[in-house]
Amino acid sequence: MRLEVREIQSKTILTPQDVGSLSKHYDYSLNPYAGCGFGCSYCYVPKFPNRDHQPDEWGTWVNVKMNAPELLQRERLKIFGSKIFFSSATDPYQYIELKYRLSRRCLVQLKNYQPAKVTMHTRSHLILQDIDLLKSFGDKLQVGLSFPTDDDSVRQQFEPNAPSIKRRLELARKLHENGIRVYGSLSPLLPCDPDRIVRLISPYMDRIWIDEMRWREVNNRPDLIEKYKDFFKEDNHQAVRKFIASKFIEE
Repeated sequence: MRLEVREIQSKTILTPQDVGSLSKHYDYSLNPYAGCGFGCSYCYVPKFPNRDHQPDEWGTWVNVKMNAPELLQRERLKIFGSKIFFSSATDPYQYIELKYRLSRRCLVQLKNYQPAKVTMHTRSHLILQDIDLLKSFGDKLQVGLSFPTDDDSVRQQFEPNAPSIKRRLELARKLHENGIRVYGSLSPLLPCDPDRIVRLISPYMDRIWIDEMRWREVNNRPDLIEKYKDFFKEDNHQAVRKFIASKFIEE
């Protein structure tokens, strides 16, 4: 699938987190890209209106905020002592990061202005290119690793453009070995073997964020929800989530 990439100038880069699930733990979110080339079928982002794209076009376009690092310099007074979620509406290490390196350049700016906490949220092994920079934040930085299933055939159906489960496990291992705190984002929890997913990720993380499938109105693969309807039945899904959560600390 062809990805439409536009280079844009943004007016702001730090989004206040006044409401919603992030507001309890973070002051700002940071999204160097709008849109996402991974285009996961269950993503909630298309529920937000976009003047240039329809919800069913999710995964086909990315806007690159070329001035993101400069905006962080301009907004530096907001950064000091703040808690920043990086990113809430895109994957900061989707494949076009190889070309633009915006996430790395934004991390450099954050390091200059001393936030209290930075959470990097990704499903991509490309974050390993910046491992020395991540380590330089010390215990102020953690990585939330999207790990919604243990079954790569399931991943291929729901997230066909995203890195494999094998790559994510290797990413978790390398982050752990380098002393970087990692938690698992099982959100939404997709069809899986509960015992196996616990065995796979528990050596590298002791905390998880786990959730159900939400915002089905913008899900672009309703056929998959129907295919796995038994797994997604509320009672069954809740029981599986409860079992997995019992093995970890909830983030």
